[in-house]
Amino acid sequence: MKHKVENSECEEVFFNNPVFLPDRLHSQIEDRYHAFGITNNGRFLLLAFTIRKNKIRVVSARNQDKKEKEYYQKNRREVK
Repeated sequence: MKHKVENSECEEVFFNNPVFLPDRLHSQIEDRYHAFGITNNGRFLLLAFTIRKNKIRVVSARNQDKKEKEYYQKNRREVK
């Protein structure tokens, strides 16, 4: 893996209050989305994913850059 993100870390993002955005640039063939989130160990990740046959398929996963991290922290909802 180029960015050294484990599959388990990608799964954790979906359970830790992610922020979703459509990926209009890469949605010509199928709908794609971005998930800004955090792992259980506090790693801030950006995932690109699609949904195929009712399953989530992660296309790309990497660390968030500074602006992405600011966006995530500003837009995530606090879980009470």
